[in-house]
Formats: sequence, C-alpha cells, structure tokens
Amino acid sequence: MEKFGVTHVAQISMHLEPAHQTELVSQLLFGEPYKVIDEQHNWLKIKTVDCDYEGWIDNGLYNPLHEEDVENYLQAEKYIVKDYLFFIREFETGAVFPVFIGSSFPYPQNDMLILGNAVFTLNLPEEKEVPKHNQLAEKQLAILQYASTYLRAPYLWGGRTPLGIDCSGFVQSVFKSINYTLPRDASQQALLGGFVDFFSQAEVGDVVFFDNEEKQINHTGIICGKGQIIHASGYVRIDKIDQTGIYNAEIEKYTHQLRIIKRLL
Repeated sequence: MEKFGVTHVAQISMHLEPAHQTELVSQLLFGEPYKVIDEQHNWLKIKTVDCDYEGWIDNGLYNPLHEEDVENYLQAEKYIVKDYLFFIREFETGAVFPVFIGSSFPYPQNDMLILGNAVFTLNLPEEKEVPKHNQLAEKQLAILQYASTYLRAPYLWGGRTPLGIDCSGFVQSVFKSINYTLPRDASQQALLGGFVDFFSQAEVGDVVFFDNEEKQINHTGIICGKGQIIHASGYVRIDKIDQTGIYNAEIEKYTHQLRIIKRLL
C-alpha cells in the first residue's frame, strides 16, 4: 500500500540523509503533499508529488494523507499564498500561526481546511488584480509582482521561504505562482522551454541559466527588465545582466557566466 502525507506546519526540512545535521536539500511548504518511499528509524524518505524531489524528513512531522483522499487532494484546485505571510488557525487548539508565500492548499469549504489528520479555519483574502501594462502580458506582470515580494530574502541552500531561499527554489516558487510547475534544481529547469537565441531577444519572465568552470549549470534567475535580472545570490536581488553574464555593480565585477536563456511562458 502506498503511503502519502501532507504538510500541516509552516515548513518541513528535507535532508540529504536521515539526520538533522546533514545537508538541507529542500523544504516542504504548508499544504504540499508527498509520497513516502522509505523509512529508517525516526525518519521518512519522501518524494514530492509535484516534481519528484527526494529527501528525508523527521517522522515526528508526518501527517498522513489517507489513501482514499489522495486522488481528490491532488486534483483539487489549489489556492497559492501570494502574500509574504498568511495566518491560519488550528481548529482543535485555536492556535494561530503563519504560513509562507508559496504555500498551496485546496480552497477551504465554509472556511474549513482539512489536511490529513489536521483541521484549520481560515479566511482567504480577496484576489488582487494584476495591473495592466502596454508592453507586458498578464503572466509577465504576475511574475514581476510575485518575485519582488522576495527581495532581500537571504540565500539558503535548499531553502524555499522568505527566511531563506536558493536560486532554483526562487525560480520554482515564482513560476508556481502562475500555476507553472518546475523541477527543483536549476539543471533540471534548464531542460524545459524554448531557447532564446540572442540576448537582445530576452523578455521579462525568461529564465536565465549560468554555469561554472566545468560547464555545469549552477545558477538561475529571471529577467525582470531590460538588462536586469532578479535572482538569489547572497540574497534575492536585482542586478545588471548582459551577454557575458551577471554584473554586480557593488563589487564592480561579473559574478556569473551566462550559459542559456529559456522561455517558459
């Protein structure tokens, strides 16, 4: 029998090995489902449902998603948190706690949300209209609006929240906001979309990938304006970009070597 779970806390750390002191590979956000693929002592090895990313989580944070509910949960239309923080209330204890931008869960029924064995009450905010722009499409504007919410968020390898996020987690989260599912790692994301052959043809929303001396893709970001990129490097920031790569004006040098530009929209 397959075993599934759903995240019922603000975030769950995913580790490379079944131990807290091992590398953080990613994070599960509130409402995200996962499949259990292995168990070891007090740890579960899980695979994310959206992008098949694997890691180990503490068994104490396991919240079972019952087999008969799995299919309905996966197919249900999801609300995606687009504010920096969103507060919900645990039904049984009345405790109020925040969940992060990028969290997603089925639309509540009568302000009630059931996640496995956990029940919450919440009031969804009114949907904000994306402003119109003569030169940009609605999805491009939505990407800019959502990405800017993360500005100054510190870099954290494996992170996916405003308290710490890495470059591919940032790009993945931004595209999730427009219901576009991307893989977790930059090298996987680079396999999607169509090539933009010339830098001069790059548009807002295009995803840019960079490589190291071994020609391995090790960084990514999103075009956010003419000659500008928003990316997580030290913190989420906007820098200059040209056909050579990312230019950091603060230190007056190029920090990342351009490899390819992909159009996903």
